[in-house]
Amino acid sequence: MESIIAETKYGAVKGECRDGVYIWRGIPYAAAPEGENRFRAPLPPNSWEGVRNAVEFGPSCPQGGRSRRRSVIRDMSEDCLSLNIWSPGKSTKKPVFFYIHGGTFIEGAGSDAEYEGTKLAGNGDIILVTVNYRMGVLGFMDFSFLGEDFLPNCGLRDLALALRWVYENIEAFGGDKDNITVGGQSAGASCAVTLTMFDDVRPYIKRVIMMSGVPTLLFTREESQKIAKMYLKYMDIDNAESLKAVSAMSLASRQSEFAGHTRLGAAAFGICVDGELVKQFLIPAASEGKMSGISMLFGTTREEMSFALKKSLAHIVDIETVRKAGNAAESDEVKMQIYKTYERYGKRGEAIMFSDFSFRLPAMWFAEVQSKYADTWMYRFDYETIGMRITDLHAFHSCDVPFLFGNFKTGLAKYMVILSPVKIGIQKVYHEFQGDLFAFIKTGELPWEKCKGKDAPAKCYTLRSHVEQAVPDDVKEAYEATEYRRRSFSGNSIEL
Repeated sequence: MESIIAETKYGAVKGECRDGVYIWRGIPYAAAPEGENRFRAPLPPNSWEGVRNAVEFGPSCPQGGRSRRRSVIRDMSEDCLSLNIWSPGKSTKKPVFFYIHGGTFIEGAGSDAEYEGTKLAGNGDIILVTVNYRMGVLGFMDFSFLGEDFLPNCGLRDLALALRWVYENIEAFGGDKDNITVGGQSAGASCAVTLTMFDDVRPYIKRVIMMSGVPTLLFTREESQKIAKMYLKYMDIDNAESLKAVSAMSLASRQSEFAGHTRLGAAAFGICVDGELVKQFLIPAASEGKMSGISMLFGTTREEMSFALKKSLAHIVDIETVRKAGNAAESDEVKMQIYKTYERYGKRGEAIMFSDFSFRLPAMWFAEVQSKYADTWMYRFDYETIGMRITDLHAFHSCDVPFLFGNFKTGLAKYMVILSPVKIGIQKVYHEFQGDLFAFIKTGELPWEKCKGKDAPAKCYTLRSHVEQAVPDDVKEAYEATEYRRRSFSGNSIEL
């Protein structure tokens, strides 16, 4: 049997074997960002002597508020910068999938049960890496106006260092450092794509998978600092020393509450175009070829925003804020034309319209410019279980994640499948969806048409999967002359 001890440049780590897959958990890729380093760039980890036990997950980043993941978060600490590796074996170099979890930039962890990687690594014969990074106030709030001890985008800086660690060490776990696909879902997807703009880590990235990311939801430096100042006022913090003195858990415990207070909801935290680390908005950067040569797969679910129309889930996103922000600059004629294009969907029209506005159109516009410089594909996840239909959520945001990892007995997935006694359909879509993503991770190829300019064919996953335009032509046309499209291509975010 192959050894489950791997030698990293910082020391040896010992994992365990489960179902033929070797697993290492809680490997530090950075020193603890504590004390004076709380809002600074991460530093490399300290080396250790002997063999470090790597069978337990590391602590999660401090987080709080209402969370569907709260039940699985047992340990939180500022000393949270660790990663986890699943490997089918160390005998040959295997493709690497570096996966960044989502959670609206304020919650989640690479240790969440929904990302357990045994099935994914074993089925695909690939290496999976999941990672923790600073989130919320600690990772995505710009306090740099308080002094040089405060940097923006600390969470992105963490991910860049983690990716460097993987490039330098993954061969010890059986991975091919020259074949790394960076992917993620929701906030993690936005982070994955943004990393391709970093000169220091771009050479490590061969491909990107963006699952339900929003390439237009970035803040200017002014906007990001405006939100940070609102937070300080909300927390009654008036100077840098006071901010440093508050415990990390206290800072994180009220960030969801603060997000609701701002009426921005899930959009209260995000990536800042700071002009230094993140130099441009994503679509303008792609249009200038800044991500040239990196193959990309952009995907969305059919009704990403369906949850926002349900009263019990409306706290996640203030749909009225989204509605007003999206329509504020448009003429009445344009608004009417947009609404008319969704009449054919009946009562589902509103959910699909907001899903197009918030997710699918930005992804399609990103694909439009990226396709000039690299192979680019799109998919749309349309499949619905009985449970998804009767709850009126349909193909909601993140419902494709279980079909990637194969974990249907945890989190929301267990409710998605609970009323589906015949699992044949679920298994069919699962193997098809997972198989396509494996093909992309391994070879950079997919068996349907690539995007080419405004032509954006997408594989639509259902019991009878097919290929059609990710966004119908009449919807594309309705948005063609909108201020929203102009802002997206010029690099101006929605005004706060």
